Amino acid sequence: MAPIGFRTPSAERRSRRHKRVLTIEALPESIFAYEEFVDGLDFLKRRERFRLKLAGGEILDNLVRHAAPMERDLVTIMAVGREKGIYLYFFFRSPCFPAFAAGCGDPEPFFDPSHGRWRGIGMVMCRNLSSALVMRSGSRVDRIILRFDHDEGRGLRYVAAFPLAKRRSEPCRRVSGK
Repeated sequence: MAPIGFRTPSAERRSRRHKRVLTIEALPESIFAYEEFVDGLDFLKRRERFRLKLAGGEILDNLVRHAAPMERDLVTIMAVGREKGIYLYFFFRSPCFPAFAAGCGDPEPFFDPSHGRWRGIGMVMCRNLSSALVMRSGSRVDRIILRFDHDEGRGLRYVAAFPLAKRRSEPCRRVSGK
């Protein structure tokens, strides 16, 4: 039984306690403000911060470069830590986003000869770092939502595919577990 005067926080209050919001201008230098924002998320573990920085930074960079012109040139980012995972929301309004979101699906990266660079690799990275990536266009606001699983501390480690004494030049393979 809880002591007198002690209140167990409801699930709603717990999730509110693990919610942070940042509104920034849609400019390339806003990436630094985003990284500081993620560094200040005290409810995340170190490795969770790395994933949010990489995937979220890529999403923000794509918005700044490809979603212009944006309404009021603002992007609102919300990070929420819940029991079932970590959610990273991007809220913005762009007239070119509905067509992008409708045709996005699961595109393969491709080389764009007109720009002399690869396209789509960043989205593949975001999908690999997160457990879900959702793009939604709305009448008042567009949204990109990333869901991340909690870091359980197991991570990935690299082990030699062959005994090191026999073949030192062999590549390593990735395995999960401790």
